[in-house]
Amino acid sequence: MQEEFKTPFEEMSPIQLNKCLQKFYLSTRKRDGSYYKKKSLIAIRAALDRHLKSPPFSKPFSIAGDSHFNEANKPLSNFLKTLSKSGQIAPTVHKQALTKEIVEKLYEEGELVDIDSLQPHKVQQTAWFFISLFLGKRGRENQHLLKKHMLISREAANGEKYLEINKERGAGLTTKNHQGGLDDKEDESNVKIFERPGSKRCPVKLIGKYLSHLSPKCSSLFQKPRSSCKAFNPATDLVWYCSSPLGHNTLENMLRRMTSRAGIKPHLTNHSIRATTVTVLSAANIESRYIRAITGHQSEESIKSYCDTPTFEQFKRMSNELSEFFDPAGGDDKAVTVPQKTVASSLSQPQSVATSTAN
Repeated sequence: MQEEFKTPFEEMSPIQLNKCLQKFYLSTRKRDGSYYKKKSLIAIRAALDRHLKSPPFSKPFSIAGDSHFNEANKPLSNFLKTLSKSGQIAPTVHKQALTKEIVEKLYEEGELVDIDSLQPHKVQQTAWFFISLFLGKRGRENQHLLKKHMLISREAANGEKYLEINKERGAGLTTKNHQGGLDDKEDESNVKIFERPGSKRCPVKLIGKYLSHLSPKCSSLFQKPRSSCKAFNPATDLVWYCSSPLGHNTLENMLRRMTSRAGIKPHLTNHSIRATTVTVLSAANIESRYIRAITGHQSEESIKSYCDTPTFEQFKRMSNELSEFFDPAGGDDKAVTVPQKTVASSLSQPQSVATSTAN
């Protein structure tokens, strides 16, 4: 391909680019030789399109949307159909939301802890989990840049305590949906985390506890926990964390490592928490426009994929309904009378049939 197309693709005419892209789309592979999924190939094409339309190239056409590039895009579409039919690429799988059972498992295995815990590492994990859940942001979006002053404690008129984002002090970090350009909409997402009086899992109290033990010498919200040693005693020492921020990779793989240590399979990624935020609120019949106020999605349509996917509990309910259709006794070994209207007209009397035991 390099021998056939010696001109840099930024300098190609639309005709040359059409031919080049057609061969590129059909030949591109992962490092292990396997095919990219549909979503990945579309993302690659979109990235190339942005590159060509951005300065200094500023191309007046779009390789993704203009009909001039049908010569490249139609073969790509047919190629993806062929791969899908043959099972060589799998459909896009949305990130799994956490279930109540998974959260309980994390608590049981000590990956999440109550407010009376004296384990700095576990307290940090739990604070991180609460912050990620209530903010509804992707796990990879600038968490290592968050500062401790970005969370501020408030008190309502009735004395109820809550936490919220302190946007006056620069908490509006860029995200995938809001990158801060001239043409980009401002991220108006916000969040309020209210206390749960009397609960050992109160998010306000646990996050407040975490904040109170951070090092005053470091402005980062997520700091490295101090190592266990004779000189450090969480029961008596005020500062539990070092004056250096937690690493980007550590934050990015936080939930994966937590679920791995807890024996939860498949291991979940940080993005699963964002999916959980949307799924839980949607299942509680919270309107999409209000969910967007937390997650920062640009449109209600963009969160539809989360809302249209049944929750784990809903999948279980549907499975039970279908099982009930052929096993109404629920596994009890007894006869069931079949109503006359459900059998063939040639049978004049109801019949008794034994139900099969559900596996």
